Amino acid sequence: MKKIISSLFTLVILMKQDVYSQQDKFSEIATRTYDTRLHLLTEPKPLELPLINLPVSNNPASAFKIVKPISTKEELYAELAKLKKRYEPFMQNLAPVPVVTRKQIPLTTFNWRIETLEDLSNFSSTLNGGGKWKKVNIPHYGPPLGRAVTYYFKEIDLAKEDFEKGSLFICFKAVDYKASVFVNGSLCGSHEGFFAPFEFEISKITHPGKNTLLIKVENDFTTTGGKDDKGNHVIGDKIYSMSGLGYDDPEYGWHTCPGGMGIYQDCYIESRASLHINDIFVRPQVESSQAEAWIEVNNFEQYPADVILRISVYGQNFSETVVENMEYIPSTTYIPGVGDLAKPKDWEQSKLKMGYGPNYLRVPVKMKNFKLWETDNPWLYQLQVKLYDTKGNLLDTRFQQFGMRSFTMDTVNTPKGKMYLNGKMIRLRGANSMGFEQQSVLHSNWNQLTEDLLLAKLCNINYLRFTQRPVQPEVYDYCDKLGLLNQTDLPLFGSIRRNQFAEAIKQVEEMERLVRKHPSTILVTYINERFPNAEGNPQRSLNTADEYYRLFTALDQAVLLNNPDRVIKAGDGDYDPPSPGLPDNHCYNTWYNGHGLGLGKMYKGYWQPVKRGWMYGCGEFGAEGLDPRNVMEKYYPASWLPKTKEEEATWNANRIAMSQTHRFHYMWYNPQHNLNDWIDASQDYQAWAMKFVAESFRRDPRMTSFAVHLFIDAWPAGWMKAIMDVDRQPKKAFFTYRNALEPLMISLRSDRNKFFAGEETAFEAWICNDLNTAPAGYQLKYQIEKEGKVVMANQIPANIPVNSSQFQGFL
Repeated sequence: MKKIISSLFTLVILMKQDVYSQQDKFSEIATRTYDTRLHLLTEPKPLELPLINLPVSNNPASAFKIVKPISTKEELYAELAKLKKRYEPFMQNLAPVPVVTRKQIPLTTFNWRIETLEDLSNFSSTLNGGGKWKKVNIPHYGPPLGRAVTYYFKEIDLAKEDFEKGSLFICFKAVDYKASVFVNGSLCGSHEGFFAPFEFEISKITHPGKNTLLIKVENDFTTTGGKDDKGNHVIGDKIYSMSGLGYDDPEYGWHTCPGGMGIYQDCYIESRASLHINDIFVRPQVESSQAEAWIEVNNFEQYPADVILRISVYGQNFSETVVENMEYIPSTTYIPGVGDLAKPKDWEQSKLKMGYGPNYLRVPVKMKNFKLWETDNPWLYQLQVKLYDTKGNLLDTRFQQFGMRSFTMDTVNTPKGKMYLNGKMIRLRGANSMGFEQQSVLHSNWNQLTEDLLLAKLCNINYLRFTQRPVQPEVYDYCDKLGLLNQTDLPLFGSIRRNQFAEAIKQVEEMERLVRKHPSTILVTYINERFPNAEGNPQRSLNTADEYYRLFTALDQAVLLNNPDRVIKAGDGDYDPPSPGLPDNHCYNTWYNGHGLGLGKMYKGYWQPVKRGWMYGCGEFGAEGLDPRNVMEKYYPASWLPKTKEEEATWNANRIAMSQTHRFHYMWYNPQHNLNDWIDASQDYQAWAMKFVAESFRRDPRMTSFAVHLFIDAWPAGWMKAIMDVDRQPKKAFFTYRNALEPLMISLRSDRNKFFAGEETAFEAWICNDLNTAPAGYQLKYQIEKEGKVVMANQIPANIPVNSSQFQGFL
């Protein structure tokens, strides 16, 4: 039996009126025009179409019944249950349980308060717990915003046994933003940056019995900028973009992810050997069938020490032993320098002693007949390391999951920018995320995190952009297990303060060290929506393209030093192109009219100017769709909603804090007269917009990557461009976007959506295929229906391209 591809026409009328004059930060960005270096760019034009006319004679045997895709929450969650079952085997851990060599004391509660003038004049009192405190649980996150200081204080009881392993560390998985840690009145260290783990050795300043711990946390205005108490726009030093956890405050905390502060990830005291394993990164080398274990050994003993490592590799979500207790004694060969005098130690092999601080080892491991990590079958391995002294005493054990996969971008052959997963071309079809996954980790809701990532897969999304920030390590672990690719961004937006150049390099290294362990992380980027001339503040920030090229070069070196295989896209949403790597532009032309390029030009097949000879991407596009009524009534403040039928007749979305719907709907649909109609009209329009943009991108074979803004809302009314609300109810746009991402699909294009008797018109028929195979024997069937009755039907052999789009003909 021959296979059938079918499609239906979707027609929409757009209503345009003047936009409301009030603008927020994002609409203001969207209305700017940047053309500083257009001479370096070229505008992609529509592909030339051959004159192929599809037969229009009526062949009743070609008539078909439409197979309707899922379109309800109930159908979606039935599919989710099946998918969850399918991925259960990949979530398991079948590797042997390593011997525990460390002891942790979780720090789950603190006393907390905002800094007072007394703290500045009598800090010794603060160190001893003076002042009025509020008890908080960890994780803890929220205001104050801008330039602010808060304190966390705690008394800790330590036992004599806590010191027996050799060293005692205080460990933080992350603190936002600057943390200074005082133990028993002594400063043991400071750290800047909100996403990276850090720790300090405290054994010499602690003792059995009661100990005091004070963490001073400093916030600042971000490098993107914020408002002070007098309404001034202030650009600060905090490297932070516009994406984060948010906090429970309807007027502000729910929206745009304000730059709060706090100890928002786990912290604990850990006793371990002074000679221990600090970090493990397994670098897969697929072509040579091996993995290279990068093992960092820290030494806090007084003298250099000899060590022995025993390395094992097991299947993590399947049963296999690759190697077990392979002994590795760190050693090297002395290689003489060119022109140097001959010395007795030339070419001599010697053992490597672990000196004070970090020591870096690389150990190759053969991986014969390995299982590839793929999105459909995310097979994972686990590397376990045991660290011994020369007397055979076990000092430490650590483990790390990893996947055998390769990801590359072709920057040599034209067109440049094609991406390959395990040697096979891949097109990235995705969504932005801003907080929903981080909230799941914050509340240890692992089932929700699992379901959210699987909902992305059910939407035919193959990657998430962790927008403008690295996220918690648990998120990456789950992406590894569920086979969902991701892009992680350094948290820069628009520009960066000149005095934070070196700090950005430190933080990009921390970012790469955080994500390099994960096969799911395929891309990193450095800056979101870079603007020329520092957005009009050249006195505060880097402001020329040359300065940013120097920054990008430095960031590249820091990243590649820590992971030579990393694929890098310097900018996401470039307002001062070109930047190094894949060109990426943001395009909100279905909301901010004319942003990026006109709707008509996009629909025709044009794109924004890019570097010559490159593929290109669109990291953000979207339109608002209001939350459903049940979400509004469950969460919204009463003042946001109508109280009577009379009030409902005049209600509009300006009541919802930071909503753009009322200001921008005039361009797209008519004003409505009650709450339900507003919700329906906004969601209908959002659904049309997602189909319009995604199908336009699918028809363009040069568009290799795109991501809707946004996937799931982290808060009620947080980012209503999300296609799924905070309670995980799919909006109508979820289904139209899902359909537009179907790997093998039909797309129909016409320049008109209304026709009159006697007129002639033509529809373009396209097949879009993201697969690396072109199935044989398919037929393209098409029919015209009038009042539910088929009046014309026919078919042709389908001309299916491999991982591209193909025009089939005019109808």
